[in-house]
Amino acid sequence: MIGQEMKIKRDKKGRFAKSGKPLAVVFAVILVGAGLGFAATKVAEWGAVNRVVKQSVVAQSLKLQLPMRVEKVQPQVIISPIVERVAEDDFNTTEQMIIDRWGYRDGVMAIAIFTCESGLDPFAVSHTGDLGTAQINWRTWKGYAEQKFGWNASDMFDVEKNLDMAYIIWDRGDGQEGNQAGNWEAWTVYTSNKYLSCLE
Repeated sequence: MIGQEMKIKRDKKGRFAKSGKPLAVVFAVILVGAGLGFAATKVAEWGAVNRVVKQSVVAQSLKLQLPMRVEKVQPQVIISPIVERVAEDDFNTTEQMIIDRWGYRDGVMAIAIFTCESGLDPFAVSHTGDLGTAQINWRTWKGYAEQKFGWNASDMFDVEKNLDMAYIIWDRGDGQEGNQAGNWEAWTVYTSNKYLSCLE
């Protein structure tokens, strides 16, 4: 180091080691950084539910008060009609089956996607060979469905079996079957964002 003598000392095994002072400075900087990060997180959390409002120093009752006050913030939530129906439990039989399989959060997405794909028609057939409510592409999933369940194409017109197959496809979408955290990449209305119109 320029203009400063570096102290060298021997450790217990007789090796040379640098003085511990620079390490203490690095450790202090890390602690200060972690503290600032923690404080910033807490301020952000507080700011998400509170706001500071300016007010007159003299209230109408002629009492002195602080020039600002803190109010709780009411979050603004935008809810689609499907989500409103979830809150009211206002489902038809097919929609209830979907909610039962995927739960509320993923079920709302499933209802929107399958509504765009088939109108929730259990007998829908597309020009690309997609079958039933969830529009299962039979060419792609035929082997799996036959081997695993003994199902044929006509089984895809059974709403329960169709949704069971759709759940398997969704669940495998993230590469880990059985973790109940799939994705909707197998459905073109999702990848093209067309399903958004069915959320409105």
